[in-house]
Amino acid sequence: MLVFHLFGVILWIGSLLVISSMMALVPDEVGAARERVIVIARRLFHVSSNIGAIVAVVFGVFLVLLDPSVMRHGWMHAKIALVLVLLFFHVKFYRRVIALENDPGSATRREFSMIHGIVSLLLLLILVLVLVKPF
Repeated sequence: MLVFHLFGVILWIGSLLVISSMMALVPDEVGAARERVIVIARRLFHVSSNIGAIVAVVFGVFLVLLDPSVMRHGWMHAKIALVLVLLFFHVKFYRRVIALENDPGSATRREFSMIHGIVSLLLLLILVLVLVKPF
């Protein structure tokens, strides 16, 4: 179960980081190249990021069901809160990529660099909680 949970996390976070890096290039592209980057980002969301998120969450729930005592720890509550924040950013980011198909000129490098940074920070915080278990 843990292997599948970690696989889902790696696929999910890795995809979000790749997509945000790709999308930071959109303002520099023109015409068909810009449209291709946006289409590829949307496809990566469907193929990698969404599937990774589902696998990570489903197997994370299974892990909690196998050892419900883990829910007595504060670090797990904090981790779940951060995962919910990550899911919120995932959905918001996905909607932004879809919106860019209609208005590719509205993309800014700063916006997608910030998304990249937020996803990286959330990953770091989740890793600290899981490995250090501070609460």
